Amino acid sequence: MVDEHAAAKAKVTVENFADLSFGPDFVDIQILSNAQVAVYLKATERAAQMRDEELHEVYKKTQEYVDKFNTMSNDEKDDKELVDELDNLQEALTRFSKETD
Repeated sequence: MVDEHAAAKAKVTVENFADLSFGPDFVDIQILSNAQVAVYLKATERAAQMRDEELHEVYKKTQEYVDKFNTMSNDEKDDKELVDELDNLQEALTRFSKETD
């Protein structure tokens, strides 16, 4: 049996996710794409191999996740070029977003 009084008290708040913000602690934070994270993880893996260190389980799980969703791969370009292209796209999107606000 549904408690009518409790149901009436429960409010459903509909929010526009585009208007949500994380607060002042995150104002200057730059979000990385999966491709950028993939480049960072590759560099970290190479450095660990050179030091003869074993990679942590969290690293391995993160690498699996990034590999699963990373669609920005191009054998003809090195990692730096891909990251530069992504940075340029991100800057263009940021400018566009500010212009349309």
